[in-house]
Amino acid sequence: MSGYHDIGGHAAGPIVKTELPFQHWEKQAEAIRNLLGDNARRVVSLDEIRLGFESFGLEKYQAYSFYRRRLEALIDTQEKKGLITRSEFEQELSAVQSRWPSQDQQRRWAA
Repeated sequence: MSGYHDIGGHAAGPIVKTELPFQHWEKQAEAIRNLLGDNARRVVSLDEIRLGFESFGLEKYQAYSFYRRRLEALIDTQEKKGLITRSEFEQELSAVQSRWPSQDQQRRWAA
């Protein structure tokens, strides 16, 4: 039986063929997933992440981009394993974001 995420072969309209650049956070999320799933650590498997985002439900699944789904599933999987809570993740994210340069600083650097 097909799930809501399995759209292969269904009419979906035209395919956008524009190459989108990786956003910085997407690269970081993928790097973290690769580190946690490598042969040395095996903390989270790709199958666990896929199961996670395939279990979101249609509304949540369609609301997120590919990398956002992977990130959310990675957080959910780590939380289920007792490795981190979403609150801990969000606190760390806030701390990291507070160190980011402001948009004004970024514009001055680019000039």
